[in-house]
Amino acid sequence: MQNVIAIVSFKLNDANLLGEWKIISDNINQSLNGVDGFISRDSAIGEDGKVYCILKWENVEKQNAFKKVLQSDEFKGRFESFGKIVNIETMNSENLKVI
Repeated sequence: MQNVIAIVSFKLNDANLLGEWKIISDNINQSLNGVDGFISRDSAIGEDGKVYCILKWENVEKQNAFKKVLQSDEFKGRFESFGKIVNIETMNSENLKVI
């Protein structure tokens, strides 16, 4: 099974929310520690203000298993603040197989 990299991108509702994003991003990192199959996560911001999150997983099966957990009530509450500062309409996600 191949490692997979997920690249998620989005814009914040306001550029002034970058400080809040950094706090949320740190919380997301803490939530992912210890998740089966999770390897790493980094965030970056482009010159256009778009935020990029790069997540590395052991394989797509473990990534998909975690996506199901994200839909649970437990995680919906954890990511409520995410939805308040992120422009969900600009969100894009792409999976890449590591070669």
